[in-house]
Amino acid sequence: MNSTSNLPEHFENLFRQHQKLFQQARVVQNQKLKTIKELYEQFVKNMEEMEKSHEAFLQGAQVELKKEMAMLQKKIMMDTQQQEMATVRKSLQSMLF
Repeated sequence: MNSTSNLPEHFENLFRQHQKLFQQARVVQNQKLKTIKELYEQFVKNMEEMEKSHEAFLQGAQVELKKEMAMLQKKIMMDTQQQEMATVRKSLQSMLF
C-alpha cells in the first residue's frame, strides 16, 4: 500500500520536472530566436551598406566613363579638323601650283 500512496506524489514530481524542462527549453528557444533575429538584422544592415557602396562605385565609374568619352570625342573632333585642314591645304596647293 505504501507504493500506491506515493504514486500521486511521484506523478506530481514528474509533472514538476517536465514543467521545469519545458520552461528551460522555452528559454533556450527564445535565446536562439533572439540570436537569429539579431543576425538577420545585421545581415540586412550589411546588405544595405553594400548596396550603397555599390551604387557609389557605379556612379564614380559612370563619371569617369563620361569624362573619358568627352576626351575621346574632343580628340576625334581635333583629328578630323586637322585632316580637313590638310585636305584644304593640299587642294589649295594643287590649285596654286
